[in-house]
Amino acid sequence: MTPRDELRHIKLAQIQQKREAAARARRIADQFLSAADRDRALRFAEELDAQAEELQRRMAVEETDSQVTQTQVQVQQGPPAKREDEQK
Repeated sequence: MTPRDELRHIKLAQIQQKREAAARARRIADQFLSAADRDRALRFAEELDAQAEELQRRMAVEETDSQVTQTQVQVQQGPPAKREDEQK
């Protein structure tokens, strides 16, 4: 596994953990007797979901940037194109 793949795996695990924690917070919220406690737990779940979404969005941008950079490098490394009048 390359370092880039390993980092991607870590980020995906973070996203999954935040989503699982948000689901747990929602389940716990139903068990609170106090409406204020329920609201706090639900807000926390929303914050965790938002953090997971932001991480996922940043990951997508990084992957897109990485692909663009790789494409540019590949194009720059190619041999210069020969024109027809130079071949004769």
